[in-house]
Amino acid sequence: MANVNHSTLTDPYLHEPKGIAAAGAGTVYVANGSGSGVWVESNRFLGAYISFDSVTPETISVTTSDAVVDETFTLSHANGFSIETSPNTRFKYTGSENITGTLTVSISVKQSSGSTRDVEWALFKNGTELTGSRVVRTQGTSTWGSVSLLGHTPLVTNDYVEIKVKADASCTVEVASAYILIDGVPS
Repeated sequence: MANVNHSTLTDPYLHEPKGIAAAGAGTVYVANGSGSGVWVESNRFLGAYISFDSVTPETISVTTSDAVVDETFTLSHANGFSIETSPNTRFKYTGSENITGTLTVSISVKQSSGSTRDVEWALFKNGTELTGSRVVRTQGTSTWGSVSLLGHTPLVTNDYVEIKVKADASCTVEVASAYILIDGVPS
C-alpha cells in the first residue's frame, strides 16, 4: 500500500462527508439519515431595530384586534433574511435550506395618554400566531416599560414573521426602541 498524505487526496478518495472539496466557507454538512447529506449555511440570522428615541417615539394606534406593528425597522445584519414593507412590516426568510429559528424581540413602550391599558404582543409566522409567544403588559402614561417576546419555529424559504399588538381598549402606544433577532440553524 502506498504511503499517501490525506492532504493530497482528491474528492473521490476523501472520507465522508463527500463533497468537502467544493463546500463553501462557513457551511456545514447535514446528514439525511440515509448515508448521504448536503452542505448548507451553518446559520442564518437577522437583526433589525427601531432606533432609540424617547423624546419623539414611534406611535402605534392599537385596537382590540391583533394588528401588525407596521413600523420602520433598520436592518443591522442578516444572512438569509430580508425586511419587507409591503403589505406591511415582515421579516422574511430568503435562505434555501430548512432551518429552525429562535426569535427574540425586545420593545421599550408606554402609553401616550389616557387610562391604563392591558396591551398584548405576539409573534406570528405566515399569519398564524406562534403558540407561547403572546405576552401582556399593563401600560400607563407615566413610565417606560419593557416587553420581551420569544419564539421558536421551523422556517422554510419565503416564510415570514410579524409582530402584532392589541389592547383591552383602543389606545396609542409609544415605542422608544425595538430590536428583533432571529437566529436559525439547519434542521
